Amino acid sequence: MPWLRYCLRQLWAVWRTVVLVLTPVCLLPFILIYDSKEARCAYGLSIMAVYWITEALPLAATALLPVVIFPMLGLLPVSDIVKKYMKDTSMFGLGCLTFAIAVETSNLHKRVALRTLMVMGSNPRWLMLGFMLPTWFLSMWVNNTSATAMMIPIVSAVLAQLKDTKVKRSPSLLASKAAQQAVNMKIGTSKTAERNKDARATSNSKKSGMRATHVKNDDDKITIEEEQELDTKLSPTTSAADYRRMCKGMSLCVAYAANIGGTGSLSGTSTNLIMQGQAQGLFQEYGLDSGVNFTTWMIFALPGSVICVILAWLWLTLLFFGPKEWIRRRQRDKVKDALVKETILREYQKLGPVSFAEKVVMGHFIVLVCLWLSRNPPMVPGWGSLFPPKFVGDSAAAILIALSLFVFPAECPQVFFWKRHAGGVKPRPVRSVLDWKTVQTNYPWGVLVLLGGGYALAHTCEVSGLSRWIGQELTVLAYLAPWQLSLALCAIIAMATEVTSNAATASLLLPILGQLAVNLNMNPLYLLFPCAISASFAFMLPVATPPNTIVFATGHLEVKDMVIAGSVLNVVCVLVVSLAANTWGMAYFKLDTLPPGFGAAVPNMTSMATTLGADALYNYTTGGDSFISAFSNVSETPNAAYSVLNISGSL
Repeated sequence: MPWLRYCLRQLWAVWRTVVLVLTPVCLLPFILIYDSKEARCAYGLSIMAVYWITEALPLAATALLPVVIFPMLGLLPVSDIVKKYMKDTSMFGLGCLTFAIAVETSNLHKRVALRTLMVMGSNPRWLMLGFMLPTWFLSMWVNNTSATAMMIPIVSAVLAQLKDTKVKRSPSLLASKAAQQAVNMKIGTSKTAERNKDARATSNSKKSGMRATHVKNDDDKITIEEEQELDTKLSPTTSAADYRRMCKGMSLCVAYAANIGGTGSLSGTSTNLIMQGQAQGLFQEYGLDSGVNFTTWMIFALPGSVICVILAWLWLTLLFFGPKEWIRRRQRDKVKDALVKETILREYQKLGPVSFAEKVVMGHFIVLVCLWLSRNPPMVPGWGSLFPPKFVGDSAAAILIALSLFVFPAECPQVFFWKRHAGGVKPRPVRSVLDWKTVQTNYPWGVLVLLGGGYALAHTCEVSGLSRWIGQELTVLAYLAPWQLSLALCAIIAMATEVTSNAATASLLLPILGQLAVNLNMNPLYLLFPCAISASFAFMLPVATPPNTIVFATGHLEVKDMVIAGSVLNVVCVLVVSLAANTWGMAYFKLDTLPPGFGAAVPNMTSMATTLGADALYNYTTGGDSFISAFSNVSETPNAAYSVLNISGSL
């Protein structure tokens, strides 16, 4: 029907507006039927989830909705909600991203990447590792998108040089020609004349379809059929196919290394910061400290990140280059090595000598990492012990270093004893490494708002009782072993982030998973750590993460290439993070036991009584206050709480 197709085309043209308008209307019966705080919070949560999944609104704009929706639904006053938009974790992200801007403006990240590539040869597998290692390392400190965008032009320049040597002058052909030239020089001009004569005869016999031989030297002969077979192996079609596979592998390795590298440090990606904020909020409700900081995050995540990037490298080399790259020793191609090194050296020389600003940023980086690692190290007291508890954190070090970059000069000063030129050169002011205009232009302010929106959403879900209710409903998964539950949740989140924002997925699910762990008498970190890291394992689709989108835009890849490569890598990385949670994570964080403070928690038991019908029991029981008081003192597992309710109900 033409009119139906016309209407659908018109609706598709304004689909964002349709989603924005219809989503609240379609979900409205939910709160009309179930009028409770949990239902109203679920209504607001569902609206934000739809907007985040469809991106009908920008992610940061959707993160501002708690300021509007939840006060209108009567859940929390706006003054309580806006307080959650700026927490210690938000300031940590602000300091880290500001420092990352200094790294990018000084071109320090590009110098590190090119220096790493200069030590690699032209062998495809080692060249791929040369692209992955700097991308992986840089994405732990700078934005994953920036690390990918910086590496892609370098990859393109190297591939352009490899194209000539791969398609037009393959290694075997270069070796045969070099050998031929050596023979010609050895036997002299007379033999060369005979060879030319034989070559003409060979050409004539080839035209007549006759079999002939080509004399290479006195002892070695190659038939025309062997030459034709060699030409077939070195044909432009086959070499072009190899080159396309190389382009696909080199492009994907950058995106995958950026995604994996972001999991290695707390500052690597926004999902890590969301997890730290959610864990800290959950533990603080019971007067505890989550213990998640820069040092402990690296203890848990960095070994797994190293394993994942190595396995990704092995898988990509196997997929795009075949097992022959590891089984058969490739002959070194000096011509190709020289061209690749020349390209990388030319890019490196464009940077010029190491600038004063790069030295300043590198010095600040070393100091910052030392401050993070020494604030609260394991086994020994750090500099954080010089202050009262909770007075300083990783955010204090990050902000201190960020502020210092606004003071340190980007050029060597030429005043007093720093003056390098004589002859009456007048002192002049020099710019600092960072200025606010640069930060204002390059800072991803949407990330800061997105973090705050996730914290506000999680706080509202907790106050309204929605997260506890959902966590209690999910206790049907208690029949699974803890490692099975963790593995299943990690796989679900890794698949969900293929079509949704990583930060949005973490903001929606981590508060629920933390409460689920408490209800199942599990350490919340046992689910929060691996699930937060799994949110970064989005390898299958171009829309999954910005690094995937950037490499897909190069034109070398098709969607099926990313699906085939990413599906295996998703499984591998989820297994690795599950291994981390059940081995060194279990040993260091004691993830197999619930911290003692959760067992005697009054808020959870009281809310569980409300969820299971304690209000009704209170109305029909004369001693309702005494029952609630007695129930709140129950410190056993949720199963014990069920027993109390069942016994009281039977009475």
